[in-house]
Amino acid sequence: MKLSKLTIGLLTATSVMLCGQLSASSLVKVSNGLATPAKDLVTIALPDHNVEQAAVHYSQKISADSQLKLAPQGYNSTSDEYWFEVSGKALNRGIAVNISHPGALIRLSGKRSSGQDASSLQSIDPQYLELSKDNNKLSSPFSQSVSQEQLATANIFANSSAVKLNKALGAGKFNLRVTQALANEQRYIINVKEKDSAHKLQLSLAKQSYLTGEVLHFNADIYHDDQVLADTLHQAFVKLPSGEKQAVTLTVKDGQYKVDVPQGLEATPLGTLYELHLESQVADNGIRIKRNAKVAFAMARPTAQITGAAQVLSDQALVELAVASEGRYEVSALVSGTNSQGQLTRVMLSRSAYYLSPGSHKVALNFDTGILAESGLKAPYKVENLRLMDQSRMALLAQQ
Repeated sequence: MKLSKLTIGLLTATSVMLCGQLSASSLVKVSNGLATPAKDLVTIALPDHNVEQAAVHYSQKISADSQLKLAPQGYNSTSDEYWFEVSGKALNRGIAVNISHPGALIRLSGKRSSGQDASSLQSIDPQYLELSKDNNKLSSPFSQSVSQEQLATANIFANSSAVKLNKALGAGKFNLRVTQALANEQRYIINVKEKDSAHKLQLSLAKQSYLTGEVLHFNADIYHDDQVLADTLHQAFVKLPSGEKQAVTLTVKDGQYKVDVPQGLEATPLGTLYELHLESQVADNGIRIKRNAKVAFAMARPTAQITGAAQVLSDQALVELAVASEGRYEVSALVSGTNSQGQLTRVMLSRSAYYLSPGSHKVALNFDTGILAESGLKAPYKVENLRLMDQSRMALLAQQ
């Protein structure tokens, strides 16, 4: 049977679309409902959009040596730049800019405020930029400049202009001033990129999907080549889906930093992300190094959970769920069978989706028996990377 566009969309809410066969089965209910939701689960209303209610099952054949990974994927970022926000008034007065590597590139971008039309943004013309050091205005401080019109033509960095510092200026603290009249309250992002610098900020997270109340752990250090610089100072912020940026407290445990993500998820639109922002600095041989990094991550409210180990049968695996919020849920896993040498070999990725009411459920993750027969693999079978998705709200709830 041909997959409908709606079904494909539901089965691939947060992952790559796969092709395969479709079979059907019905939900096996253990009980009619829970008197109260499980302790850590939340009861929330269905989203406004229509949610498919038909049960769907889908398997794709994979090779025995497939590198397909469903485990949480980490994030690693390397930054050779920093940025900060200032007003038009401050730029007309002059702002301090720290340069730790000769030939830095400075980009100045107008920031749209809420409700502001893009056409009303005032860009900065590079010919009206002045650079000073030790109260002395520098002549010909820029080796290159790019106007807003040139960047717009290239279709990158809207409402931005950029200049590249002459390498002969070296490193140190400079003062950058805009002589063209700017609106006092207009906001600008100043980005300083130091390409080829030996100083880089490394930021890494073990995963990018979290549940409400879960602590976000990460590693962060500024390196000089391969050497970690001691006494690096970090400031952390979380940018909420609303656009609001909140400072958060950093603590250290077991050699990792951790932050508690601000709450207020009730009004978070579906599909929107949070961002962790890190502002770091350290001194190295008398030079002040500044670096920024950021990473997006998802936060979901726990609307359901897996409550027991999967029971693996000859043509399906039964998975126990506790559901607190009505909606459509998907269970998926990598399936392995036993070959003639008694070794487990991966054979398929299987997914099953159901519309579930609040309560306790035992759902069937159906295997494609045609794929099993073709592979020659026999029982016992095994499921790995068992995942639970809330398709109604586009959220990863559990992974085992």
